[in-house]
Amino acid sequence: MVDGKSFKKRMPLINYLLLLALLFSLGINQALFYKINAALGDKNGFFEQLKKKLTLGAKSAGGLKLSGNLSDDVIKLAIATGMPDIYGPELSVSFDAAQQSINILKVYDPTYGKQKITLTGDDLKRYIEIGGKISCEYCCGAKAIVAANGQAACGCAHSQAMRGLAAYLIKNHPSEYNNDQILKELARWKGIFFPKQMIKKLTQQLQDGNYTPDTASLVMGIELPDYGGQSKEAPLPSEIENLPSMVGGC
Repeated sequence: MVDGKSFKKRMPLINYLLLLALLFSLGINQALFYKINAALGDKNGFFEQLKKKLTLGAKSAGGLKLSGNLSDDVIKLAIATGMPDIYGPELSVSFDAAQQSINILKVYDPTYGKQKITLTGDDLKRYIEIGGKISCEYCCGAKAIVAANGQAACGCAHSQAMRGLAAYLIKNHPSEYNNDQILKELARWKGIFFPKQMIKKLTQQLQDGNYTPDTASLVMGIELPDYGGQSKEAPLPSEIENLPSMVGGC
């Protein structure tokens, strides 16, 4: 048991230790504030880094939280924003700059591109399979953007951009994206190119459960609320054999 005299003798030591702890804490806080203030003066600083952390993993979108409100959720699913992971920084393309991104992506189109990417063997098979599962029905009326022989099935700028992106990802990131994931990236751009039509299409399919490959890719890996449809779980795009039907024309 510590008596009063012994405790009084130890008081200076205790106070000293507490003072050291306080100074250490203040030092850490000051360093943190300095870093934050320095970053705030940089356009690529604190808030930009925070934004990147919050949007990290946008490729899979498996962490997207849906509210259960059909109209709100459809917009979240169909209309992408910001810069896509991996290829976005590489190519300087953003969902917020549609025309600029079209001009960049279409140069890699294996048929019409100025810097066309040539695919052969298994890469060409992947390209044909992916391109055969997404259409440009709202512009040129094509039922697919790639024909069975690997040639372009439509010459509009939208389909050139989608084909260019598909070829680029197959050529440069063959193991980072499987076929369904590449199709999803194309569908995200399709939502940017044709927002009104894709919102209408996805609204209907979320309710009736009859998905086409492009919309199935948009909800891939996402737990869907019950929107009053026949199914809460969409099939993988690769499991759907039928192609999207032609809804409109040029």
